[in-house]
Amino acid sequence: MVSALGPRPSHALFVSVAPLGQCPLPSEVSTTLNIAADEAYEIFADPMEIPRWLPMLQTARTLTRCDEGLARRVAFTRKLDRGSIGYTLEYRYDPAKLSVAWSTPEGSNIVLTGEAQFIPLSATACLMLYRLIMDLPIVDKLTRRELETHPASHVVAEFREYVRWRC
Repeated sequence: MVSALGPRPSHALFVSVAPLGQCPLPSEVSTTLNIAADEAYEIFADPMEIPRWLPMLQTARTLTRCDEGLARRVAFTRKLDRGSIGYTLEYRYDPAKLSVAWSTPEGSNIVLTGEAQFIPLSATACLMLYRLIMDLPIVDKLTRRELETHPASHVVAEFREYVRWRC
């Protein structure tokens, strides 16, 4: 299978990650969701919803919107073991490919880049491909636990549970 995220095996779960300590840290995963691809894309394409399904994020605030009304730049606050850290993500949307991409602005001390794509499998199921590259300036106990357990898998598992609960 080839997608916007590159070649993938045809099975429903694929995980890869770089060794801990390698910066930036890339990780990717794919999984099936029991929801139509366009519905999953719609939910994922709303960054304001992310703190509802990803507990490590405390807040999301839209800074700018694109002409279609979707969030273009979003400020996030992320929980740390003893405090929080703020960062901004810039979003790009491709409704034809049902994909959402994001990255921190050039020069940011936090590097977060990623993409999610939703491929229809049937009228009520899709394959979610998710890639994340991150380099955080602060790695505390909470963050280290997340990094050791594969960041992309953590995010996708939280999204899958939210979709299951919501639908």
